[in-house]
Amino acid sequence: MAFREGPVSRAVGILVTASAYVAGAVLVLLMLLTTVDVVGRYFFNAPLTGVFDLTHFAVLIMTFLSFAYCAYHGAHVAIELLYNRLGRSVQRVLDPAINLVGCLLFVLIAWRALVQSVDVREFTEASQLLTIPFFPFYWVLAFGAGLMALVLALRIFVPAPESDEAA
Repeated sequence: MAFREGPVSRAVGILVTASAYVAGAVLVLLMLLTTVDVVGRYFFNAPLTGVFDLTHFAVLIMTFLSFAYCAYHGAHVAIELLYNRLGRSVQRVLDPAINLVGCLLFVLIAWRALVQSVDVREFTEASQLLTIPFFPFYWVLAFGAGLMALVLALRIFVPAPESDEAA
């Protein structure tokens, strides 16, 4: 489901697309890293050190930087058994309410990630093998959650144009 064209929608679209490209690049790097690790482990008996740490960070980056892209394009899985049986007037009330609850949830996640990043930085928490600091990844999490909240807010205030297709 696409948004109506407008400067805010286009700007958010560019931002979520850039975020998704970063997530995709991290996925490709993770694929290459895993391949090198497996080849090194099974053919040369020399696995890469710290792949476990890097995999955790990569999955976090890929997940939170791709949420907003999926939401922007309406690509998240939705179970519509009950929703499709409701009248159009109920659906028009339910859609913004659901987006508002989701927006508030992701604002809360972003806020708590920022607060937690301060604590993690003060205690110098880091990964076990490579001792990579955790706090920048809390910022990535906060950015991704904030971007998701922005997309959900956009869905409330800039709804998609009505389609003529029957559901």
